[in-house]
Amino acid sequence: MRKIGIIDLGSNTTRLIVMAYDPGYCFRLVDEVSEVVRLAEGVGSNRMLRSEPIQRAVTALSMFERFCRSTGVEQIVAVGTSAIREAANQEEFWAALRRETTLDLRIISAQEEAYYGFLGAANALQLRDGFSFDTGGGSTQVVAVRGGRPTESYSVQAGVLRFTEQYVNSDPISKQDLRNLRAAARRAFADITWLYAGPGQGLVGMGGTVRTLARIDQKARNHPIDRVHAHTINRASLAAISEQLIRKGRREREQIPGLKGDRADVTLAGAVIIEALMDQGGFNELVISGQGVREGLFYTYFLAGSDPPILADPRGFTILNLARLTHFEEAHCRKVAELSLSLFDQLASLHHYGPWERELLGYAALIHDIGVAIGYYDHHKHGEYLIHNGALLGFSHRETVLIAALVRNHRKGFADASAYAGLLQPDDELRIARLSALLRIAEYLERGKSQVVRAVRVELGEVVRIIVESEGDASLEIWDATRRAGLFRKAYACELEIVLK
Repeated sequence: MRKIGIIDLGSNTTRLIVMAYDPGYCFRLVDEVSEVVRLAEGVGSNRMLRSEPIQRAVTALSMFERFCRSTGVEQIVAVGTSAIREAANQEEFWAALRRETTLDLRIISAQEEAYYGFLGAANALQLRDGFSFDTGGGSTQVVAVRGGRPTESYSVQAGVLRFTEQYVNSDPISKQDLRNLRAAARRAFADITWLYAGPGQGLVGMGGTVRTLARIDQKARNHPIDRVHAHTINRASLAAISEQLIRKGRREREQIPGLKGDRADVTLAGAVIIEALMDQGGFNELVISGQGVREGLFYTYFLAGSDPPILADPRGFTILNLARLTHFEEAHCRKVAELSLSLFDQLASLHHYGPWERELLGYAALIHDIGVAIGYYDHHKHGEYLIHNGALLGFSHRETVLIAALVRNHRKGFADASAYAGLLQPDDELRIARLSALLRIAEYLERGKSQVVRAVRVELGEVVRIIVESEGDASLEIWDATRRAGLFRKAYACELEIVLK
């Protein structure tokens, strides 16, 4: 697999991701490093970068470059955003950079920054219609998305570091400072007439500020998944977080669960900026994307030749990506999926589920054995762990829990998902049991991994009969599937027979 390093030098933070990938086939995050450099610190109306922030940024970039060179990264792509883009003394920065690194840093325009952020969000959350925004240290970019393409973009100098320095002159913030901060945030987005919460048009947020707000929200709610990607924050929760930040001084804010110390001074301004953006468009909630500009840049290499470089089916791709990274037995897994879905379709009058459950069952079948990459024993448990920690693209947290539960239950026993009760619906335990039962029967009808079972036919009655059509000796498969039918009998409250045609 190729290795590429993507560096994003922002106004507040510089970040590096290292991706290993086979173009168009699969990829994985190898490493991630970030450093708060505050490059735009102290920049006034003269737009002059100060020497100390320049040196902090160059030191971080030099460290990232050495890291990439020493770990076999073949290609480094480095970009700079608003702080350098707007600086009147760019040459001072370039001179310092050339003294300490050989990086070919490219300054991207506000439109390019918005575009790469859109690519990250579109691939991470299957954003096809709606809006995305990225609030950084110096600016905020907003993009309208229609039919999977960006149709409008807007960039404004409303960033967390910039607004903190301009409007937050007291600790805790004074009423006057707060009024000035909120007024500036409202002015920043007042001209975006195309931003509105229409039917099916959600809002996706990126950047360190929205991730911080998501962590605070998760801690406050005892959210059972410790991952901000795909987390949803509603407007009322954001207002509650803002009120916390308003009432507390910096030292008190550092004690708020989920708020890192290096963001204790700038997160209030960020929250106010995002509140103003949501209010301008009338949004009641926003979804957090764990991917942004860096990942958007990566997709231009991973999907080179595509216009735009967007995964046609992020959900299907991320399942196959996880399967490929764990070297799954494709013929076996696809057969288990085929049998599972056949049972699902023929038993529709018993379970009454629809396309959504069918889709999740099919995905779980494709990756039911990924835990074998860790070890055969307890591989159903290993698979559950890999799903929860694999950052699936395009899935909500609830969907991730359901898929992981099906994989966990595909072999034996029944592990309920009570640890994730806060994410689930009241009928999800039965949903998990019924879908797990189908996956388990399909798995054991493919026990020999030889596709000897060609198809299944279901006869409904007082006793449900699964009639097996085979192309060889399927006695082992029928015997083992019958042994594992207890979950089916319990979940569907009926007897089951599995017989050879």
